[in-house]
Amino acid sequence: MGNSCTCFERGSWDGHPGVTASYPEGSEVYQDMTQPLSHYFISSGHNSYLTGDQLFATAGTATILKSLRAGCRVIELDVYNGPICKHGGTFTSPVSFQKCIAAIGQAAFITSHYPVIITMENHTDVANQGKMAEILLKVLGERLFVPDPEDSRREFLSPADLKDKIVCRTSIKHSGIYHPEFRKLIYIRNTKCSSLQGMIKREDVVSSSFEESAMPQSDDLGPDDSEAKMERQKKKLLKKRRIWKEQLEKSPEDLGDEPEDAVLPGEGGMVAGSLQELYTYTSRHMARVYPALWRVTSGNYNPMRAWVRGASLAALNWQVWDKALWCNEAKFMDNGRCGYVLKPQWMRSPEAKLPQGTSRKLVVRVHSAYKFQGRNCLLFKDDLFIKINIWGMPCDCSSQKTRTAHDTGRLLVDKEFVFSLRFPEMAVLCLALKDDDSGGIGGAVRSAVADSLGYFALPLSILKAGDYKLVLKDPVTGQPLDSQHNWMKVGLRWEDGARGEGDTDQQRDKESVAVEAATNPMYAGRDPQGQNP
Repeated sequence: MGNSCTCFERGSWDGHPGVTASYPEGSEVYQDMTQPLSHYFISSGHNSYLTGDQLFATAGTATILKSLRAGCRVIELDVYNGPICKHGGTFTSPVSFQKCIAAIGQAAFITSHYPVIITMENHTDVANQGKMAEILLKVLGERLFVPDPEDSRREFLSPADLKDKIVCRTSIKHSGIYHPEFRKLIYIRNTKCSSLQGMIKREDVVSSSFEESAMPQSDDLGPDDSEAKMERQKKKLLKKRRIWKEQLEKSPEDLGDEPEDAVLPGEGGMVAGSLQELYTYTSRHMARVYPALWRVTSGNYNPMRAWVRGASLAALNWQVWDKALWCNEAKFMDNGRCGYVLKPQWMRSPEAKLPQGTSRKLVVRVHSAYKFQGRNCLLFKDDLFIKINIWGMPCDCSSQKTRTAHDTGRLLVDKEFVFSLRFPEMAVLCLALKDDDSGGIGGAVRSAVADSLGYFALPLSILKAGDYKLVLKDPVTGQPLDSQHNWMKVGLRWEDGARGEGDTDQQRDKESVAVEAATNPMYAGRDPQGQNP
């Protein structure tokens, strides 16, 4: 924000009046929906019964309804005797399990008719499991999917098979005691993953959970650039956690706020293997990654870190709206916003080699941007610039920024920015209008302290080439801003014209497996600085 007070900018302004088209978003499901669930990325929630932070928030159904209406397909409930839903070992208030299930039933298929998955952290005794089964059957009725007891589970059913159905996911341990009626309802069974090789050899398909810091590792993916940033956040937030831990008197039934079957950081022998082993594992089984316990303010990790590992479920806190949800929203703009996006061919076919195709050149021409500065002469004006991020496979992650227009709401750029991508089918493009709050040194932009004023994000898998006037979204709510006072004008195209409107997922799959690679050269020259949103 500028350091001088000047009068408001009179009249309307538009540096490119000929650019008026809105970005066209596809509304049809065009991908093959008959493949196993594990072949899809699925829009997912975490601690969906909370309405705010992870320590003191009121539990309720608001986040469940909000996320389902926004296309989320996985709702997570921590269930305790009652049965109630609450965050164990915290000051959060409980909400009844029945209310949560009723909310799921109310909003499950408003946005999408593809299956909703209820993932339950089950801390209940046998009697309460019986009550849970009764509630699920009574409230959801025919919409509740009851698995065939004769199903060998050699392969998951498809989204098409489960259309308009609500599916239960939880842990069923061999040594545990479960109510028979509750056990009958569980289709996706969670189990601990000790090694990729062991999971690959399993005959039955299962699901595994990983805390974000314990995601399966592969040397082929290279170092995770977000680790340093996460450590800084972790130290700050752990102080808060220690304070309330000292204040809280726990009862035995409140313990266990981490899933028993999850892989946690610091455990002996982190799950690791080659990238090919990782994709062989995730092509059959469903991997779920969830936010670390220290994210007490309901913040999120970058879901792309989970998706590049083949994880179907990148579980996010929908109680807030942050850059992770910008990325998630853009990813699931694909395939008619149905909440399911088919993984690339090389991720879902164990026999396929990683592709070694030619890079594509994405050209982003930034024309101009506008942010209304108000009608008060005493208001400070913004110092506007645009940051362009590519989030995707590590080799494709990068960012660039425009010049800064100081003390004005009118940014004229007229410049092209070129990005090289090997895997556009995985990538998300995010354009953020920012205010350089520092003023910079010698006119330089210090983007680390810049404030986001609005953003627009989209998946490159279905990029529509053209010139557009993008209506920006509020960075903290995700809601569209006033289009008259907040916009950005850009041109988008592939330099060779090889990808754009009309490309199908099947065509992209054929390209991605056209060339076999004995090694993995796709990560050469990666720019790790761009990997984290």
